[in-house]
Amino acid sequence: MGRLTRKPRLQDAPGHKVRKTKNGETIYWVAKQVVRDPQGFTPLTVRLHGDDDAMAQRCRVLTAELRAWLSPSVANHRVAFDGTMKGVIALYRRHPESPYHDVKANTRRMYDESLDLLEKTVGARVIGRLTGIDIKRWHGNLKKPAKAGGPERVRRAYKAMQLLRIAMTFGAVCGHEECERLSSILGKMRFEQPKRREKFVSYQQSTAIIEEALSRGLHSVALGQALQFELTLRQSEVIGSWEEDDGAGGGIVHLGRKWGDGLTWGHIDASGILNKETTKRGVKALHNVLASPVLMRLIDMVPQEKRIGPMIICETTGRPYRYRHWAGTWRKIANAVGVPADVWNRDSRAGGITEGFDAGADLETMRQHASHTDAAMTSHYNRLTVLKTEKVAKLRQAHRKKDE
Repeated sequence: MGRLTRKPRLQDAPGHKVRKTKNGETIYWVAKQVVRDPQGFTPLTVRLHGDDDAMAQRCRVLTAELRAWLSPSVANHRVAFDGTMKGVIALYRRHPESPYHDVKANTRRMYDESLDLLEKTVGARVIGRLTGIDIKRWHGNLKKPAKAGGPERVRRAYKAMQLLRIAMTFGAVCGHEECERLSSILGKMRFEQPKRREKFVSYQQSTAIIEEALSRGLHSVALGQALQFELTLRQSEVIGSWEEDDGAGGGIVHLGRKWGDGLTWGHIDASGILNKETTKRGVKALHNVLASPVLMRLIDMVPQEKRIGPMIICETTGRPYRYRHWAGTWRKIANAVGVPADVWNRDSRAGGITEGFDAGADLETMRQHASHTDAAMTSHYNRLTVLKTEKVAKLRQAHRKKDE
């Protein structure tokens, strides 16, 4: 006689599995009962509740979700999530709907510094087991000085916590309950913020950098420095950035990346007006380059027939600079003329704004010059100098004399 086949516990309930317990039976839906390799689908196991019809219905729904996950149209775009910190970072970086892909290349580089740091230090931690105490401990460790007696790395720790919030929020958006829980905890936590930068490039430093660059045959660096300081343009607006090639054709493409957002000669019209949409909020930057003798001297060094395409072209590659190459080249020149290491090329914009205020420009005029939508932001870039405190002292003395 043939062997009897055991009747399944539930009818029309793909993936269900019965487990015997002391108190009877517990029924689960198990992904591997449907397919051998669920390919990162979660959850892998779900305990079922209710009557037989309710449990069978739940099995059918979960199986349909699994099959949809395995379909070619989804498989080409999905990102597996394993429940760890490394997993949520990968999800944030690789998911096609992630806001990570919407930020500019220079912003993404800053994001990656913190994401890499988190992945290296706590990537193996399981999110479902974490508490706010763990996060507090991470922040403290990341803030510790690089060497004994050195300053605390407040900025490093703060940036990492901000990216942790962003990645965890996206994990919650993707429907992962453990990310939702930790995102809620992070929302209740506050971390020490780094102090605002007080460094800026002075007119004397900018001039020295320009002259040193010219002496080395690096007209590009001299012109870029002048554009940042004289017109208070952001570094990214001057040298541009290299993004992944979108395949649309045209433009400057090299090694799978396309250049964009930087200044081109086409941004300056025949009357000398520079008109460029900025990389922040699309505000227009409008400047008369004829009003700057420093700029006009450098522009006049470029023959008319060569004023085509990007304004800042690396002399050694013949292409627009990549960020690290620009920063490294500028730093060597700055070191050569005695600019302190804690003064950066990005501080040129703050230097130009500070000089404008010191020269007597009012806040609204400087706001427009810096292409800011908010005057408070312009004030932030206005670094403290002795000229300001001296001006206040003179005003106070003048006021006292009126009362004598």
